[in-house]
This record gives sequence, C-alpha cells and structure tokens, in this order.
Amino acid sequence: MPLVRPATRGLVVAQDRLLVTVMRGRTGEFWLTPGGGQDFGESKVDNVAREVLEETGYRVRVGALACGRDYIGAHHFPEWDTGFQQTELWFWCELLGHEGGVPHEELPLKAAVLPDAAQTAVRWVPLGELVGSPLYPRRLASWLTEDPATRPVWLGDVN
Repeated sequence: MPLVRPATRGLVVAQDRLLVTVMRGRTGEFWLTPGGGQDFGESKVDNVAREVLEETGYRVRVGALACGRDYIGAHHFPEWDTGFQQTELWFWCELLGHEGGVPHEELPLKAAVLPDAAQTAVRWVPLGELVGSPLYPRRLASWLTEDPATRPVWLGDVN
C-alpha cells in the first residue's frame, strides 16, 4: 500500500559545521540531517527535537522553518522505493548545553538515543565540504551556501 508520510529534519549548524547522521544502504554510505516521521498528535517542532535527540544524542532548541521538499520515491529510486512518498520540512536548530564547542570528528553511534536501523555514526561536516558529498537531498548542500535572502524555501521534488 502506498504511503505518504510527513517528516521534519533539523539543520544543526555550529562552528560552520553541519550535524549529519551517517547511513549505510543500497547506494553505500550517505548522509542525512537528523529527522524523521512525525508521530500522530506531535507538533512539527516537537518532532524535530525528538528526532535530533534520538539520532544524535544532542538536545536542541528548534527555531524557524528553513526549507522543505517532496520526496517521491518512484522519481528517484524506482527499483525499490515506488510506494513511498515523504514531505519534509527543515527547521533551524540551536544546540543546548554545548557552549564550549562541538566535536570536529565522527561520534560513535552510542551517542544516539534511538538511532535509525541503517545509521552507523554521527558526524559534524564542514559546510564547505558538503557540495559533492553524499548528503541527501543533494540540493540541500548547495542551498546551505546560497544567499539566505534569495534561496528558495521550497526545494520541490528533489533528492
């Protein structure tokens, strides 16, 4: 049965580094911003805070809406993802309790409270290294380097 799922993701940027989850799947290693499906009765803001904590171990204050996209699996991975569609909203997040800075290396998965099944690590990636990286959606990497005054809020059906 086809599924359309609402989801949220956190954009956690500190010291010019983006917090990502490192995943292993059919396409090899890839990175995602922490986030996932919204539970029934849960607000978007609560969803972001919960997902960032579960997948990374970091507590965040959720701020403004940053951008959004549709992911229609049949348009990107028709071999295995034709029955899945997700609408994602990214929110800017501020780290709580890390005034001394953030690690500049990969963190062991044990830092996560409830990692995704395909998740292998948590990593802080310099913003300048995102374009050409295995970050999904690919459009997000260039979006983060664009002028905030002119970058779009809606990214479309991208991956």
